Amino acid sequence: MVAAVLIAAFASPAFAEEFYIGYDGKRCEMFSHKPGDKMNLIGTFNSKHDAEKAMKEMKQCNKG
Repeated sequence: MVAAVLIAAFASPAFAEEFYIGYDGKRCEMFSHKPGDKMNLIGTFNSKHDAEKAMKEMKQCNKG
């Protein structure tokens, strides 16, 4: 039982999902994987909520 708890404790960070915000000079986009070379990475976040909130506050994402 102790072994199962230890395995779960070390494996759980692997299940954590990260969200990335990329900018291509014209628009921002959120990704669940690192954006390719055509997008500049401008942020990494631990939750979709945090990424969406940050996009609303980033000046690159709010041009218009």
